Amino acid sequence: MSWLAKYALPLCILLCFVGLALHTAYVVPAFENSDEAEHFLYAQTIAANGVLPTIVPRDTLNDADSALARWNNHAHHPPLFYLSAAVISGFDRRELASYLRTNDLIFTRGVTANNPNKWLHSPQPPTDQSLLALNMVRWLNIAIGMVTLSLVYKTALIALRSRYAAALAMGFTAAIPTFISIHSSVSNDPLVVMLFSAGLLWSVRLLHRRQLTLHDDLLIGLIAAGAALSKLTGAALWAVVIVALAISVLKQWISLRRAVRTLATALVIFALLAGWWYVRNWQLYGDPLALDATAAMWGRDFDVVATSFTQELQRLALSFWMMVGYRHEPIFAPDWFYGVAAAVVGLAGLGIIGRRRVRLSIWDANLLLVTIAVVVALVAIGTVSVDISYGRLLMPAIGALAILLGWGLARLPWRLGSLVMIAFFISSGVVLIRDLPMHYRPLVAIEALPNTVTPVDWQLDDLAITGIELHQATIQPGDMLTFDLYLQGSNAANPALNATLVDSLTGEPVGQVDVFPGMAPTDSLQDSTLYRATITLPLDASNKALSPRALLLQVRWYDVGNAEWLDFTVGNGTLEGAALWVDTDYARPQLAQVMDIQFDDLLKLASYDIDPAETSASDVIRLDLAWDIQAQPDQDMVLTVQLYNAEGQFISQWDGPLAGLPYWLWRDNLSVINSRDIALPEELPAGDYQLRLGWYDLDTLTRLPVENAPQQDNLAILETPLTIRP
Repeated sequence: MSWLAKYALPLCILLCFVGLALHTAYVVPAFENSDEAEHFLYAQTIAANGVLPTIVPRDTLNDADSALARWNNHAHHPPLFYLSAAVISGFDRRELASYLRTNDLIFTRGVTANNPNKWLHSPQPPTDQSLLALNMVRWLNIAIGMVTLSLVYKTALIALRSRYAAALAMGFTAAIPTFISIHSSVSNDPLVVMLFSAGLLWSVRLLHRRQLTLHDDLLIGLIAAGAALSKLTGAALWAVVIVALAISVLKQWISLRRAVRTLATALVIFALLAGWWYVRNWQLYGDPLALDATAAMWGRDFDVVATSFTQELQRLALSFWMMVGYRHEPIFAPDWFYGVAAAVVGLAGLGIIGRRRVRLSIWDANLLLVTIAVVVALVAIGTVSVDISYGRLLMPAIGALAILLGWGLARLPWRLGSLVMIAFFISSGVVLIRDLPMHYRPLVAIEALPNTVTPVDWQLDDLAITGIELHQATIQPGDMLTFDLYLQGSNAANPALNATLVDSLTGEPVGQVDVFPGMAPTDSLQDSTLYRATITLPLDASNKALSPRALLLQVRWYDVGNAEWLDFTVGNGTLEGAALWVDTDYARPQLAQVMDIQFDDLLKLASYDIDPAETSASDVIRLDLAWDIQAQPDQDMVLTVQLYNAEGQFISQWDGPLAGLPYWLWRDNLSVINSRDIALPEELPAGDYQLRLGWYDLDTLTRLPVENAPQQDNLAILETPLTIRP
């Protein structure tokens, strides 16, 4: 078999991973990955000062004047990754602090919903190389991810003796969005995952080679030291190594003396390479793991998280498959993706109980299960004192889990595992390529307003909103309304935008959002540039089915620092009839009098009710009209309700549009109830009267023709008389 035939599939998986990782790195703005700024500042301290940062009290950090000092709070982590990052990111970073301008909707007002961005991002191009330095470290982690995937493939190949099964294990790992996310960010997670995977490969290889050399002793000492210097959890790799040695001794593949010699040699290497870190912690903080100092910074007594055990367990499960961003507003995958992931795991489970030829030895299986158990136990123990219930912390065990799943998928009949893996990869691609960019939408500079935009002129001094364009005209309860907002200029108060959808019939808000448009500070926009910001506004879920109606879009500016609303100096910030609310659960009621009166081809009166039909002069009657709208008119239409006596003489009329539904929102198959309270004239003589209805064009005053009902001058005559008592 040629080299290309052997490795074509793994190479294809690597290319897919690199493509998705580069895309994710491009979409997620600078420092918006979980703790990315904090990780970068650790490396920045080493690069700028040549020393490791130290853990300082939380109050000291909070009181720091510089953003670089205030957010440099990850000194509890071992330094190996940061030393590597400092070496490759030696660029001009004099404006680094300007990237760390906080989104004060989160930190001052406590608004986290729809604000995944922890930072505000200026649309002006950077003048230093901070962004290049950041991307260099992100690309380093992508390269580390490629190494990890190769290690997973090699480990699976040894354990399962099947290139097909090994490719499935590798593909499963590469397609997990969380795996892609951590490898497209600045984080120490990729390095510890890679070294843990290397340690697992060493252990599985031991169970199959059944012999050890000095090279093996030195190698595992180097790997274990690297893992421990990457992250505190990396030290748990020793448990996996010891279990592999114990199995080998138990099965008499190696002698106890040989196992002890390997362990002793590895410990010496570990002490020489990593021991200084633990000695330093002992000297600075009083214990080799700096647990008390870390707890003082991140412990639950100080870092309060209002979640229950069940919620944290759910977050752990969701974030294992996908989590991008920070814990205040984490970006998870859509619900359907978790269904796909569950199906992949379920099918792998079915394959495991099958009897196909791909086999996994009981000792390999035990080692893989121990690896998973060790990592899960570490997260479980750690989360008792610190909020670390995040799926990315389970990634050191991804090699073990992937091999078990690859084994199960490879045992499915008709090579179904291939189709399952392709479907999983496509699903991940959809989530990362289609869905993820919707959460991070930067400002876009444009030349002029598109023709499709509704022009407006709403000004707050020099900050002007010049246009609105909705992405959809019809919306349902619980949906998301997306619209483009066009703005120009700036305001020194750096106000945030509040956008609210209002029910045009009740005046009640049905959804709102508070954001900085385009994740940008509004006090530093270029006055001569026109910007487009895409905003997503969630609608509330309705407890009661409501009839179709127009929604008003109201926008306002809010001064976050001074906690006050800012009034427009020009305009009112209200867009009438912005969208049509259509509740699929709404069923229009049938009124007392059933009709079928057609008004041209625009609409039909299906039923009506007069309440009361017998009353006195000067009283108020309620006229309910059930309309079936069939088309959208070209101009505004007005409904006229006219009162005639028994002799056909005109008495009075009441005109007005269809309440809560402007003509530009009319469309086919729309059913509404229009209710009118009609105040009858005083001194109206007793007797029977007729109510007549008609529709006319507001521009030409021409009435629509009436069909299927008695009519006079294109006014439909209602059959039920209105009786005025003496």
